[in-house]
Amino acid sequence: MEEGRGDNFGGVSTDHLKMELLEEIRLQDIVQLSMLEIRHKIAELEAKLNTDDEGGEWKVRYETRLELNDQLEKQIVSLGDKMEKICGNSPGTEATIYMFCKLN
Repeated sequence: MEEGRGDNFGGVSTDHLKMELLEEIRLQDIVQLSMLEIRHKIAELEAKLNTDDEGGEWKVRYETRLELNDQLEKQIVSLGDKMEKICGNSPGTEATIYMFCKLN
């Protein structure tokens, strides 16, 4: 590079490049600060979850709901099997059951 071109790099002034670099450093600092704040908030929420009685109650409710959903899914499968048996024997069943099977 020639000495006379020390203030210019690829058609862009070094002052402009310095300003861009400072802006990138500022943005990087903002991102790092945000990450620290998020990590702190996560730690706060985890601590609250582990110590809060109300949080424990919600955990129990959630687990109970999952068990209930599993039981309901099993009932759905069982009822579906029964419907197949009923619909499979439709010529010998009442007309209303036959029509119900056709609708489904």
